[in-house]
Amino acid sequence: MRAAAAVVSCLLLSACAGGGPKKLVADACIREADQRLTGKTYEIDADKLLASAVQADAPDTYQVSGPIIFDRGLASEFTQMLKCKARIDGNTASVISIEFIWSMEDLKKAE
Repeated sequence: MRAAAAVVSCLLLSACAGGGPKKLVADACIREADQRLTGKTYEIDADKLLASAVQADAPDTYQVSGPIIFDRGLASEFTQMLKCKARIDGNTASVISIEFIWSMEDLKKAE
């Protein structure tokens, strides 16, 4: 009886704590963007980033991408795409690469 209760408890805890490797990658990429964009006003849609997760080059590597909006609501508002790749190692993810991709249309509007 105790063994069954322990198994059920472990399953419940793992369901609540996780989100799997894709969530680990999305979270690591958001943290990396936060570090690189310190002092800037921006928004990243974490749900879109998570939904975009696909396995990349290796079984333990995933890539995510999604819009990143700078200065929302201001005349200077613009959008870039965030593209990030990270490797899973146990319960952590390490960012391998991160790109901020400019849209040429946004650059032309500024002129």
